[in-house]
Amino acid sequence: MEDWPWTKYWIKKFKNDQDHGQKRFKKLNVDYPPFEIDEAIIDTVEWDEFIKIEEHRIPFFIGSQFGINSRIIEMPEFFNGKKLVAILSKSLLSGHVSGLNLYQIEEHEDKFNHNKIAEFKNDL
Repeated sequence: MEDWPWTKYWIKKFKNDQDHGQKRFKKLNVDYPPFEIDEAIIDTVEWDEFIKIEEHRIPFFIGSQFGINSRIIEMPEFFNGKKLVAILSKSLLSGHVSGLNLYQIEEHEDKFNHNKIAEFKNDL
């Protein structure tokens, strides 16, 4: 995969990460804002599969100045145990992507607490 466009720099960093680079993403089968990704590392899934806790697939969201899409705070069924969550930080106005953050949701949590465990930032 080429590094260009700059909106995809985070992908190489993610793939090279010792702890998480072998994992894949899963996105809900709803409209997401446009984003660049290596299609080989993401699956589009239905709700039941999206909320399932999986060791090698991480639910994928896009965070912007307008909030998180799909709206994680409106998904109480999503908080069903310990899992990772991936949020791509992207401006919906300029298209700028600052990178991807991984967050840990703990077993007992019932809301998104922004417990960041890793970040894959663009170096621009």
